[in-house]
Amino acid sequence: MIRPATTEDIPQLVDIWLRASLLAHDFIPAGFWRERAEDMANLYLPGAETYVLEAAGRAVGFAALNDEHLEALFIDPELQSFGHGTHLMAHAMSKRERITLCVYSRNVRAVSFYHRLGFKILEERTEPLSGEKETLMVWSRTPSEAD
Repeated sequence: MIRPATTEDIPQLVDIWLRASLLAHDFIPAGFWRERAEDMANLYLPGAETYVLEAAGRAVGFAALNDEHLEALFIDPELQSFGHGTHLMAHAMSKRERITLCVYSRNVRAVSFYHRLGFKILEERTEPLSGEKETLMVWSRTPSEAD
């Protein structure tokens, strides 16, 4: 079941975000992620339109949108590769005509995932906080807009 996030969900969502970030972004020091957990809990998640994927009565992942930008898509690392991310993205894509996102370029698994969903690369740039290269991608319900 996918539902809007509540304030009570935030600690569990931050836990999923932190564990998944550490796993997917092992090229960035772990302290970088731990230092941002408070901002995730107090600024980013409360300020976004966040959807929670629930299974067996607990949150297993979430997608956070700000307007047409996907700020975050994270699945509990223990439950990845079962289609949960695709399910959440289908939900997000049903809510928007166009979605942009940024993903670390070295996170090849994520870049490939978004390509499979129809996202196109717009540009590669440097993410200022980490200094890592990131890829800006776009999807549009009208294919010509994403080209």
